[in-house]
Amino acid sequence: MKRVPSRRRYLYVLAGLCLLAAACAPVYLNPGANPARIEVEFSAKANPALLQYPSEVVYWDWGFNLVVPQGPFPQLQPTEPQQLKVITGVNPLVRKVTFLAPAGKHTYLFNVSGYVMRTKGMGTVPVDLMNYEQKLTLDLAPGQVHSIKWSLPPAR
Repeated sequence: MKRVPSRRRYLYVLAGLCLLAAACAPVYLNPGANPARIEVEFSAKANPALLQYPSEVVYWDWGFNLVVPQGPFPQLQPTEPQQLKVITGVNPLVRKVTFLAPAGKHTYLFNVSGYVMRTKGMGTVPVDLMNYEQKLTLDLAPGQVHSIKWSLPPAR
């Protein structure tokens, strides 16, 4: 006789799937009540001379983080959902995003990296085409909007 799975088993599986989905979601900094907003606009382009062939896929990772004394730098939350990691199919990468930031004087880290995946031995490895990082210190009032615009030069 075939055993029919119980309702409890289905609930355990559903709870496990929910936990897995929550663990994979990005974790953002809580900016507190009445946060400031930082508008970030930039364009980044990988140098075509660094590509092995014209249709080689360029991957992009970028972010805007709060610099803290210890531990990982918390990521600022965009006001609209954004893909910040493993972006493909674009070169140049052009973005205009508003992030929620805590009020007060803080140091932030803006970073952009472009890379390709190349075969090495029996596997593939990322090869950097462009890396850009800039720290900036801002003193933001609650509710203030601060705009930043970068035009990043391609790597040589």
